[in-house]
Amino acid sequence: MKNSLGYRGYITSRKVDGSFIPQTLQNLKIRDYAKKLKIEFKLSATEYVMKNSYHVLNSLKSEINQLEGIIFFSIFSLPEKKKNRNELLKFFVMKKKILYFALEELTVKNIRDIKEIDEIFFIKKASKR
Repeated sequence: MKNSLGYRGYITSRKVDGSFIPQTLQNLKIRDYAKKLKIEFKLSATEYVMKNSYHVLNSLKSEINQLEGIIFFSIFSLPEKKKNRNELLKFFVMKKKILYFALEELTVKNIRDIKEIDEIFFIKKASKR
């Protein structure tokens, strides 16, 4: 593995993009993705099942100095509201942390990458109309 700090996984107990994905499968995907990237994977933090709860994700902010970044199961684990999502992503980018999204195989390292995430959310929302 490249570095000793490693990456914390982030999974959810809620539906992801309309489907319930068991936590064990989310963790397997994250672990396999970390292995593919040759990065150290630390245990996942699991978000609460309550709708619009991002308490666990927000608590990772206090741990971020001990991590290289976070590996999310999916971009659809992020807050749906653009303002909330972007504030969170910008926090990690400003701390120079890398965010990976295992299911979509996407990476967020800078503001330009955040705009790509916004575009995906916009397209997804527009396709549901």
